[in-house]
Amino acid sequence: MITIQTRTAQLSGTSYEIGFQLGKMTANIPPLKAVHTSRMNGFNSVAVKAATNLFNRWCPGLSDELHGFADALGVHPEQVFYYGMTYLTPRCSQIAVLPEASANRKPLLARSYEFDHKSEDFCLVKTAVTGKYTHMGTSVLHFGRDDGFNEHGLAVTMSSCGFPVGSMPYMRAPKLTGLQFWAVIRALLENCKNVPEALDYLDDMPIAFNINLMLLDRSGNAALIETLDGRYAVKRLDSQSQEQILWATNHAVLPQISLHEPEALVHSIRRYEWIAAQLTGASSITRGHLKELLLSKYPDGLCCHYFEEYFGTTKSMVISPADGTIELNWGGRLENGWNSYDINKTLDNRIYPIEITPEKANPAIYEYLPL
Repeated sequence: MITIQTRTAQLSGTSYEIGFQLGKMTANIPPLKAVHTSRMNGFNSVAVKAATNLFNRWCPGLSDELHGFADALGVHPEQVFYYGMTYLTPRCSQIAVLPEASANRKPLLARSYEFDHKSEDFCLVKTAVTGKYTHMGTSVLHFGRDDGFNEHGLAVTMSSCGFPVGSMPYMRAPKLTGLQFWAVIRALLENCKNVPEALDYLDDMPIAFNINLMLLDRSGNAALIETLDGRYAVKRLDSQSQEQILWATNHAVLPQISLHEPEALVHSIRRYEWIAAQLTGASSITRGHLKELLLSKYPDGLCCHYFEEYFGTTKSMVISPADGTIELNWGGRLENGWNSYDINKTLDNRIYPIEITPEKANPAIYEYLPL
């Protein structure tokens, strides 16, 4: 059993002020300070300039936030680790339930996030940047967002589409210059009110990460966007669609993309098929039902405890964009509890412990099979 400190935090002000607040918080936690100010090798002033131009186009305000963070820590902005990681490994599951399939006729978005506990922020943050939409979600490298929803009822989650892309040598190298998923998600949450606006915002955005991006809004519009090495495909659902549930794990499911990536890991196929068996044709789906799916143990469920293999459930959540709430469980253990947070209420700055239980997986689940 491993004990981990999770956090909640509320940030408000200009982009620079929020970055400065984050820097002050980080300065008091030496291990975090060491991680977030360790410049990546080869990330020089030329790369910083190119990254800044990209951020200013698609993630306005991010450069000011990074400068505020650097000033609070007394380092140069290019030393901030986020630059090198974002200018361009998770394994997750996600389910979008439209109103016609939910018990209370309100849309729901459920997701689990599998990764390494040493690389997870374990932080839920509510962010209100001056001139942008207030949003609530879990953070990655402080500045990015793994998921979340905003004051207008747009919710966004993700899972990797195939082998994760990134700057580290053990990841798949990016095929184009572009953004990591955590920058994409935050940009959508801060600048878009609904799914149609989000799809417009994504038009021509350079996304370097191969992603299954799930969008859902309070009106019951949903979309699954898949990217693969610069390719892009979309599946949209609304109240008139025959299908009222969308789901994705870690492989391509849209024909335009799966044609180019015709294999998938055993565990991704298994989780995808398990969700299909549970939800195909289902109606009157409740939050309790989704929570049970999220914490049921793989292979007959979505929860995994293989943390040392980058396949441990660090967080599970159910978002109700219509109600403006998120219910969050850390660590894939019912014993850690489900906590509910409302975007219309103050999010207290808190630290509280949870426990995780690392296990070993059968190596066969990491083999590839044809789709």
